[in-house]
Formats: sequence, structure tokens, C-alpha cells
Amino acid sequence: MQIADGIRLLALNCDGDCKGFKGLWDDQMEWALEEIKKAHESGNYIFAMTHYPLLPFSPIMNLIGDAKLTDWEKRANEFADAGLDLIFTGHMHAQAVTDYTTEKGNTITDVQTGCFVGCPCAYRKVTVKEGKAEIKSYTVDDFDYDKQGKTAEEYFKWRFDRMINWKMDEILPKPVKKILDGFTLKKLGRLLCFKVDKSIESRLARDVGVELVRNIFVGNEPYVKGTPMYEAMEKLLKRLHPVTHIIEKKMGAKNPVLSDIDTFILSMIGDEKQRDYDAVLKIYCK
Repeated sequence: MQIADGIRLLALNCDGDCKGFKGLWDDQMEWALEEIKKAHESGNYIFAMTHYPLLPFSPIMNLIGDAKLTDWEKRANEFADAGLDLIFTGHMHAQAVTDYTTEKGNTITDVQTGCFVGCPCAYRKVTVKEGKAEIKSYTVDDFDYDKQGKTAEEYFKWRFDRMINWKMDEILPKPVKKILDGFTLKKLGRLLCFKVDKSIESRLARDVGVELVRNIFVGNEPYVKGTPMYEAMEKLLKRLHPVTHIIEKKMGAKNPVLSDIDTFILSMIGDEKQRDYDAVLKIYCK
């Protein structure tokens, strides 16, 4: 689709068989690669869009079937090496900018955006010019609804956290739930013999767990190296090595992301790049 002078959009249906396979069939891919070639030959910049994410935007998404295309590595390599460097996706309602670089050194960036019924309630403005795609994100500051005295941001977080808490209540036995309801990070540290920074020691472990899940979807995960939460998690993981090393040996071969539990967990709580909202990407556009 020609959406502006010199710019084309490649819209792709990735429903697959509407069951286990969520991706592009080979004949679809042949057509898509031909369209990319035609765009380049005619001097047009071309980018794409799909419903399901092309790339897993967080390590945990490697373990969730519909969090990325079924054959994502194969398709990411084909797209990037054909000269497609930018794709917009959705489905997971997350705010994320994710790169993938092929062995040939070609990079494709998956820009996934939150939605107006989720957390964050976000949208983006993208400006394409002079070999760059400038991405700026915005969130809804207010809307006409009974938010129970909360700000819009507080309301969206409350709705997300309520969903996670419901799931936890369904899974956890009542005795475990009762313990967690009053279990602080300080108590956790004492139990496993590590010190927690005073700035976070009074936080409930359950609330922290819910927040860490929410942060994956909100983007720009804040707990990077040097923050008290990162250091506490790092200490916790070291104490759990007798258990995590067993998991690594048993599950690492089938799921490479589980071959190093420390890296797996720590990479989910902190994002050093901090560009899930605003980013400037180099593209092939003239």
C-alpha cells in the first residue's frame, strides 16, 4: 500500500491456521519478499505491520506461544536480509521496541504498542525522514469515567494488578496466599540470609511480583544494575542457585533462555536501553 510519496506499507495477515500456528505461510512470505523487492527497486521505503509480534519482546515471551510468530526466527531472518527493517505489531498490549540482527548483520526492529484498554494506555507518533524513524509515545492522561478517585495512570495500573492478583488467587493454595499477604522483602531476606536495602525492605513480596509482571508490559523496566531492587533480586537468585542450576540442566537444552536463570530473570526487571517509549531508529529510507 502506497501511504505517502516514497513510503509503502506491507500489511500482513499472520493468523496462520487460527490454532497452534500463528505465522506466515510460505506462499505469503514469497509474496511479501517480492513486494519488498519491488519497493526497493522503485525507490520506495517499505515497512510492515502484523497483529502478532514478530519478535519476543522479553525473555519470558519465548515461553508463551502467541507472544510472537510461531516461526519468528526464520521470518525475522528472511525479512531483515531482504531489507525490511521496521515492523509494527500488537496483540500482547505491551509497550516495547525490540531488535533482531541476522548473521549477515541486518537488523529488523519490532515496535509493539500498548492499547487503550490496557496498561499502559499508549499510542505513538512516528516520523519518517532522512534515513530515520523518530518514535514518540504518549499516554492518555485523563478520560471521562468513574475512576474511583484515581488518576488515569493509577486506574490503569490498578486494573492490571487486579487481573494478576486474581490469577494468583486461583493458583495459590490458601495457606500460601495467607503467608504471602504479609511477607515483606525484609522477611524474605532474613529467611534466605541476604540484606535488603532499607528503601524497599517494607514492600510486600507479592506486590513486588505483581509490579515486575506489569513492568514487562509497561516497558522501560526500571530496575537496572545499581538499583536496590536489582541488587536484592541478584542476591536472591544467588541463594537459589542450588535449585535454579537443576532447572537449567533439565530445561536449558529444550529452552535456551532457561539455560541461565540469573540472566533470564534480571533481564526482565531492568532495561538499560530505556527506549520503549521514545526512540530514533536508523532505517533504509532516503
